[in-house]
Amino acid sequence: MMIRVCKMFRQGLRGFREYQIIENPHRRHPVFSFWDKKKQGRITFDTMDFVAESGYFPLKAIEIAQKKPSWRTDQEIQILCNTLQVIGSYRNYSHSLQLLLAKVMRFERFGRRRVIIKKGQRSSSFYFIYLGRVAVTEDEDGSSAFLDPHPLLLHKGDCFGEVSLLSSSVRKATVVCMEETEFLVVDKEDFIANKLEQELKKNANHQFEFFRKMDLFQSWSDEKVWELVILGKKEKFSYGQLISKDFVNLSSIVFICKGLKTTFIKQVKQDGGSCEVLRLIDLGASPSYYKWIWQHLELVYDRPMKTRFKEPSPVERFKKFQIKSYPVQDFSALKLQHLQKAWEQQGTSFSRKINTSENSLPKTLGPKIESRRPHTIKCPMINTKHGELPKEAAVGAYMKIHTVEEGEIIGLHQILLPDSEQDRRPLILMSLGTEVIRMRKEKFCELIDSEVAEKLSKFKIEYPSDEDMCQKFLMENSWNIFRKDLVHLLVKSRQIPPFTPIRHKKKGVYNPNSLTLNLCSFNKKTKPHYPIFMAPQKCLPPLRVVQAITAPRYKIQELLPQYKNAGVLI
Repeated sequence: MMIRVCKMFRQGLRGFREYQIIENPHRRHPVFSFWDKKKQGRITFDTMDFVAESGYFPLKAIEIAQKKPSWRTDQEIQILCNTLQVIGSYRNYSHSLQLLLAKVMRFERFGRRRVIIKKGQRSSSFYFIYLGRVAVTEDEDGSSAFLDPHPLLLHKGDCFGEVSLLSSSVRKATVVCMEETEFLVVDKEDFIANKLEQELKKNANHQFEFFRKMDLFQSWSDEKVWELVILGKKEKFSYGQLISKDFVNLSSIVFICKGLKTTFIKQVKQDGGSCEVLRLIDLGASPSYYKWIWQHLELVYDRPMKTRFKEPSPVERFKKFQIKSYPVQDFSALKLQHLQKAWEQQGTSFSRKINTSENSLPKTLGPKIESRRPHTIKCPMINTKHGELPKEAAVGAYMKIHTVEEGEIIGLHQILLPDSEQDRRPLILMSLGTEVIRMRKEKFCELIDSEVAEKLSKFKIEYPSDEDMCQKFLMENSWNIFRKDLVHLLVKSRQIPPFTPIRHKKKGVYNPNSLTLNLCSFNKKTKPHYPIFMAPQKCLPPLRVVQAITAPRYKIQELLPQYKNAGVLI
């Protein structure tokens, strides 16, 4: 009965590609039993036999991978190729090579502490990791990986062993499973029988030509450049794909090779490889942002705010001194003197009445303004280095600080600097459609000679400070606000037709307000109905990400009184 039930479950789960019935090693009382009166015996039932876990290799793909390469049909090879697109290292190969690999690879699953490759042995296959983690060690049994707090790990999507298989050399390291791991394996016999080495040699020759053309390695011999080719791994990244969250503190360097092919209608364009260096800046940590926020909050409530600037400006200190020293003063004499000069310029006398515009008198001589007490905002506050700031105003923004073009290297601009002079701020590397070669920084430093070290000493890139980027963000934000207001003032509004068709709004996750900070909504108790995007920070709480700040401002008619009417062109 148990066997029949298991067969029914297996047949029913064949439609789910990402699920497979497995036995979980971590059990929490999954077995129970009861006494059968008819059979006069105890029946035991194990619930873990019916558990389906996600993320494992699909059952249909396992059936295809267990067949011999000559028995697989073209449709099965294409199904296996589509399933393996989640593996990044497999996706980096050309489409023709992907089909050849899907034809010959087989499926394997190993448990924890299983040694996959032993140091010093001849290579017989290479592996793609579909699930789990493996560690790379220098010892033979791989036991040091479980003692090292930070071992060198390879995760899902990585591959290893292809270089040793191509050169028929001995293994230089041991690879051991850190947990239950699934592999797609390509054996050497199938590798040679299907002429896969020719395709891999083409990729290796392209990398050799790329390194040979670089000015940094002009003095190296061909043998030494080939060592560089063996150390590197080519990866492909599409437009907008994240290459590294923090390449400054990364243990590898990245060479920008070339751009990816972008397909348009009736044409194929080869884009130049480039990447963008981004920085997540905390606006709340900037003094210029702190002052900017409180200056605009005064416009919201039309009264001064109780802020806690550590060092008040000289103008504010002088105003306070005036108020304390001269609490009551009569400025009527100065006002009459100003009026007398204005009448003399217009050829009038004291007895005549004139109509003067409001702008002809200085604001200090206008009508009396009662002194207003400072106002406090009733919203949650946080303490910063520069004073208290509304909690909703503590946001961050991604700023582009550099563009890396084809042929440039990322991760070498501080390689020869002492630790005290290095800039350890986390920087993000974003792809614009490019191919890169990634290699370990330690192995690259072992190949560096004196001539290359001298060239690297001249290779320095200084990125702007967070304060400079914050000021740039505020300037761009102010310019965008002014530009929108000016276009709205000068361009006539479109006349709405009398009958407009009713269009239902599409329900989507994205909302423009999600990336906009509105300073006028700090005191509102209603929660926003749109999602808020949070960015993780190292050793810090998540930070809300914005692209713009909507702040109260003076009307543009007050700044430019000559353009009070809409539709006037400058």
